[in-house]
Amino acid sequence: MDHTIPYKSFVDNGPDDQIWRPITEEEKEYFLSLVQKARDTLKGGTKKEKGDALEELMTYVYKRFDEIANVYPNVIEGDNQFDHIIEFVDGMTPTFIHQNVGLKIIGESKNHNKSIGPREVADLNELLRYKRARLGIFSSTKTFSRGRGKCKNPWQFAEGKRRKLALATDNIIIGFTVDEIESLTHNNFYTMLRQKYNNLVNEIEDDFTAYIVDDESIPYHQRLYLSLLQLMKNEIITAEAFEQGKQNIIDKYGPIEEV
Repeated sequence: MDHTIPYKSFVDNGPDDQIWRPITEEEKEYFLSLVQKARDTLKGGTKKEKGDALEELMTYVYKRFDEIANVYPNVIEGDNQFDHIIEFVDGMTPTFIHQNVGLKIIGESKNHNKSIGPREVADLNELLRYKRARLGIFSSTKTFSRGRGKCKNPWQFAEGKRRKLALATDNIIIGFTVDEIESLTHNNFYTMLRQKYNNLVNEIEDDFTAYIVDDESIPYHQRLYLSLLQLMKNEIITAEAFEQGKQNIIDKYGPIEEV
């Protein structure tokens, strides 16, 4: 217990490489062979071979959380089957995991040549509910299905389903494609996980800019102001920078309608 606080401070203030162990040059060849195996089985393997190859790849990825998490692949409990359960060690996790993700992640691998559908999102949410987990991760060839047309409405199909579930249940479901997994030769999985989590949560909580992109009834300078306001809310700019930016907009374009 004496080491808990210093260690937690260490992981909170250290780089992400201290939380998820990066793939070294010596390990790269083996890792890329797992990626290629997942791709090869997708083209000509049996259903079991496809699933096993992607699950093997993700086991390798998840286990690089090392000492702070235990990884359990292919878990069967009653009628429920889990491709991966990742359980973080309480007291050894960074604050972001502890406060936002919780101590348990459910991973589902879908090695098929189509987008993740709404039924699959709903099924993963049920697994989250069963295990009282808050974050689910899909690994797949393609990403979530979305609405069709020029704007691809993000509130339809699987993309919309995960957004609505996030609002209704606080369960967050994100996804990694095989291409994104392959990028771990130079990217950090924990960094990408945080980015995907924040991207979804902040966009859903966006009070100001989510509706203005295609709304030409909102004056241009008002759009700039609303975007600036959201940047401050997301802690990308400071309150001082916001006030300066707001004044610059007024000086250049005229009065704005403050929110």
